[in-house]
Amino acid sequence: MAEKRRGELGVTSSYKDNKSISQTYSIIRPGGLEEPKLNAVLGPTSLELSQGDVLAGIISRADLAEVAVEAALSQSPALQNTSFELYYTDSTQPCEGRFKSLLQNGEAARIHGGLYTELFTQLKRDGEYHVPV
Repeated sequence: MAEKRRGELGVTSSYKDNKSISQTYSIIRPGGLEEPKLNAVLGPTSLELSQGDVLAGIISRADLAEVAVEAALSQSPALQNTSFELYYTDSTQPCEGRFKSLLQNGEAARIHGGLYTELFTQLKRDGEYHVPV
């Protein structure tokens, strides 16, 4: 996980430091990947997005691929310079024990929607949301 985080920081700092780049980034942090035999597309109504690396869950490779394509094709400004976690709503769990209370009392932002556009427009850019320590 430390290597993944270092990679993310490299991406974000490259975009922040180079003002001539007109491109933006979107980092998808998928939950645990389901076994290939269960690999199905359940679609946006089954998905949950969160930010701040407090919640996680499981996701199929097929749904992860579909979200990645939808995000790449989306024109939503909410996806610009944004990182988010992706998993199935019914698999939600805190990333660490210390975040359990955030899930129980609703303090962690949990994003749901019937369409991908509804999911994406609720995201906040990196640095614009609270990250628990």
